Amino acid sequence: MAGQTQFDFFDVDHTIIRGSSGPLFLVKGVQRGLFPVLTLAYIPFFFFQYSVGSLNAHSRDWHFSLLTGQSRQALEEVSRANFEKLKDLIYPAARSLIEQLKAAGRRVVLATSSLDLIVRPLAEHLGIKEVIATSLEFESDRCTGRLAEGPLLKEKKREKVYDFIRAHGGQWQDCAFYSDSINDISLLESVADPVAVNPDLRLRRVARKRGWRILKFR
Repeated sequence: MAGQTQFDFFDVDHTIIRGSSGPLFLVKGVQRGLFPVLTLAYIPFFFFQYSVGSLNAHSRDWHFSLLTGQSRQALEEVSRANFEKLKDLIYPAARSLIEQLKAAGRRVVLATSSLDLIVRPLAEHLGIKEVIATSLEFESDRCTGRLAEGPLLKEKKREKVYDFIRAHGGQWQDCAFYSDSINDISLLESVADPVAVNPDLRLRRVARKRGWRILKFR
């Protein structure tokens, strides 16, 4: 029933942490010899596409050749090593807010477009048990280079969050969502308490126009 379960969904990059988790993971993989050095050249182009909203959230054709054939164990080891850097990027204000929400009995969930294997160590560190994120496809514990269900972007991310809410007996009016990005506008519009955290220029304009809360974590 509405009102019995309260959910706080958090984006990760630029919301809980300074910067983006994906590039850090790739850099760590290059340092450990798992990915080729050329990988670093693609990072700016990919994230420029994300920032302008040109990535296709519904495509099942995404393929990352550098991940093809990599074992789950090797990728998780890179993720754990990467977390030593990632944890230093957590905004103290974000950590404090999450602790306050949990202490108040609210259910805090990560909802991010980043890979689940990258953000799960972060979730465990913050005491967050549930993660909604993009997942890699594995066959016999080897990565195919594809995403299991495509990238969790825009409407796809909203759909996954809604599926989670329904599966746990909630409704949109029970929920808050914290994000920095205009890419999450459909999800922000759906919840009862949309919160713009370190918002990009487009999201800041929308948040101000609609009277949404705006938080600045430093």
